[in-house]
Amino acid sequence: MDTYRGIVHMPGAEGDWEIVIEVDWIKKEVNVTVPNSPTHISSWQGLAVQTYGDHEIAFRTRGIPPRLTHWWHFVRDIDDLWGIIIAVPETEIEWTTCTVALKKVPS
Repeated sequence: MDTYRGIVHMPGAEGDWEIVIEVDWIKKEVNVTVPNSPTHISSWQGLAVQTYGDHEIAFRTRGIPPRLTHWWHFVRDIDDLWGIIIAVPETEIEWTTCTVALKKVPS
């Protein structure tokens, strides 16, 4: 399992959050953790995970505030992850996005 960490301004959030993503490329499993989550839940499992070799991954999370559903798409560049998070609108017709750069945590 590979672990990646970075600071992200999640769509809809008021400020930056630390994000930790664990990826098992072979088993197609993802876990997203927000260590300083504004709610009592700090970890979410990736759903509908799709990998493209060992260098590209797309998945969905549900329940990360303040938006409920996020789509994540990352490409691995040597060791780091680069990508985009797309927040599905709850009641508005506004899809918000943010770009993401995460560094691999040495194992």
